[in-house]
Amino acid sequence: MTAIPKIGSIDWALASAAITVLLVVVCVVCVLLLRDGRKRQRFYKRFGKNVTEGIVVLSQHLEYLYSLPLFVEEPLMERLVQGQTFQELLDPKDWGRMRLFFMETEKHRDIPFLFSVKLDDRDVLWYELRCFIHRVSLSEFHYVCFLKNISREQESSKERKALQGNLDLMIKTTGAFLWSMDVEKRLVKFLTPIMDEDFQVLPQSAGGIELSSLMPEEDVELLEKLMNRYIREYRADKSVVEKHKLYPPVRIRLFNKDGSLLWLNLRGLLGFDEEGNLVFQGVANRLDLMMDNFIFDPDQNDNALFSAAMSLPDLRVFWVDRDYRLLGANQCFANAFRIRDLSSIQGKALSDVVDPKPLLYFNRVLSEVFETGRRMSLMTEGDKLDEPMIFNVVPLKVELGVVQQVLCAYIRIVPKNKEV
Repeated sequence: MTAIPKIGSIDWALASAAITVLLVVVCVVCVLLLRDGRKRQRFYKRFGKNVTEGIVVLSQHLEYLYSLPLFVEEPLMERLVQGQTFQELLDPKDWGRMRLFFMETEKHRDIPFLFSVKLDDRDVLWYELRCFIHRVSLSEFHYVCFLKNISREQESSKERKALQGNLDLMIKTTGAFLWSMDVEKRLVKFLTPIMDEDFQVLPQSAGGIELSSLMPEEDVELLEKLMNRYIREYRADKSVVEKHKLYPPVRIRLFNKDGSLLWLNLRGLLGFDEEGNLVFQGVANRLDLMMDNFIFDPDQNDNALFSAAMSLPDLRVFWVDRDYRLLGANQCFANAFRIRDLSSIQGKALSDVVDPKPLLYFNRVLSEVFETGRRMSLMTEGDKLDEPMIFNVVPLKVELGVVQQVLCAYIRIVPKNKEV
């Protein structure tokens, strides 16, 4: 009688053979994958530090074979994986240049090829392609291509070129330049070229330049005085750097290449350079007119020209001594502060005549001229004095190099819907 095998019984010999075959297959696949992975790793190693995107491998007939990594969210790589070719994706001129690049790959190893593609409704994308030849056999080879999307770099490059072009235009047409001065060492660096009065570039020394080699002694003393004041202010309140406080302009003279002097209007703020040093930096504008200090003779106040200017209905004029006591004014100034008798303000303190809000501003600009000995021309914003005003402040009397009197003239800029 024949024995019937039990249901669910296992033929261990057959199972063992099947497992052995399976393990052999797995080992072979792992060896092949490992070898393939090492080969592809050599591709990455060939490109060194340039690899940031992916690798595309083409046949010797420029047909797509595979790419690394296998899954990458990159528009052009996705199109190649889907079966489209470079010839279909590129403009005919770019495709012609790319074919020539591949043909001469051995001649220019490490030289990148730049091209652009327009994919559907996307913006134009820019790529950098590097390539080398990988020999598969005696009769077959592959093009191993490193493909990098440089659209952002290209856009940034265009923006930098545009900014540089605008900066060059400003320099050539205005004569302005950027500068930076180390407030501790008192060395100046020019951040952009300097133009002379004929708009020719002045020669510059490398590194920092001492003030004494750039300008007359009195201008050096003026800047030294200002720097000392700005440093004291910074040490008392270091937030002036974070607030980007812009200091009032000052006029200085700079030696020209022929020894003559250029007048500059210099304005800047405190900051830090790339080495962490405290610097005073900003822009300097070349002035076309000579800005010599105006010394006015008070004994000639009654001449016809001065009288006519003082009687202008919109021009407010006053002048003070170093104690900020009024030495004189015109009727327009007196009317602004409700004073009928002009002679009554003679000898009074400025603080006893003008209102508190404009007084703060008057004191600031007057003290600047007393200290620097240079005239100031500026315009206030509406929030300073309720309405914009144009100011001109000049030294009026100088004795032994010290300003003794200052004259201030200003005009209100009144909106059309507001009464004067």
